[in-house]
Amino acid sequence: MIGKVKAVLRNLKSKFEPKEGTKGYERRLRRELERVSRTFGGNDTPVLIQTYGKVGSTAIHAAIGRLSGFGSFQTHFITKEGVDEARGIHHDHQRDPIHLKVGDRLREELENRPDKPVKVITIVRDPIARAVSNLFENPNLLPEEVVLKQLPLEEVVALAAEQVTASMAYTEKWFDRELNGLLGFDLFEHPFDKEVGFSIFESGRYQLLAGKLELLAKNGEASLGKFLELGHDLPIERRRSRSATGEASLYDQVREKLILPVELLDEVYGSRVCQYFYTDEEIAKFRKNWE
Repeated sequence: MIGKVKAVLRNLKSKFEPKEGTKGYERRLRRELERVSRTFGGNDTPVLIQTYGKVGSTAIHAAIGRLSGFGSFQTHFITKEGVDEARGIHHDHQRDPIHLKVGDRLREELENRPDKPVKVITIVRDPIARAVSNLFENPNLLPEEVVLKQLPLEEVVALAAEQVTASMAYTEKWFDRELNGLLGFDLFEHPFDKEVGFSIFESGRYQLLAGKLELLAKNGEASLGKFLELGHDLPIERRRSRSATGEASLYDQVREKLILPVELLDEVYGSRVCQYFYTDEEIAKFRKNWE
């Protein structure tokens, strides 16, 4: 169990791994930490886009970042336990991924300013589709000498299946620790609008918008506009299609060839998270992609 969770955490790190030199990294880190303190110490409303990764949160973060009156932060880990566990997979502790240091600073500000209202957004996605995308968006999952597009298709499919299994325990633990633990209430005890795909919840100084990536295009802009009290929808720029990246052929082949055992599908789609967010019809449609 612990090994699987660490594997998924390792998958997340590549997105935030510092690529620039020391000065560039320190400059960017200082800017982000100052932005956290400025947001919590000023009149802007903090918006924590707190997700378990690979669920389309970057587009939402960018859209809110264009607004005035809000400080938007894209995070995965804020609790001390979560940050420490994620930090443990990094060999260079002097250069944590910036999002971990931001998570530390956010936790400090949340503790030091208990009366500051905070908005939180979390998004979910078909877990198997997420696992497949993870391979293509995180090349650092592979050894340095291995290029995904050069592997035999069967090996890529096997890697995708491994990701599905590894992600299950991580996802359940993440919701308990990084969302329920953060908000101080159990999301799963409150009804979610599966048809609209977005619901707003309140707990103390927190207001939470939970939603499904699959309905972001249909209902996300209106839901975000309502959640942020804009008086209008919040336009979200769509990410470029995978075909524009030159990876579409292999990606489509993997999706077509990835056939998972019924027992695994039952476990994935019978999980607490899937049952809470998705309708029976949505789950049946997901399953058809992998049977």
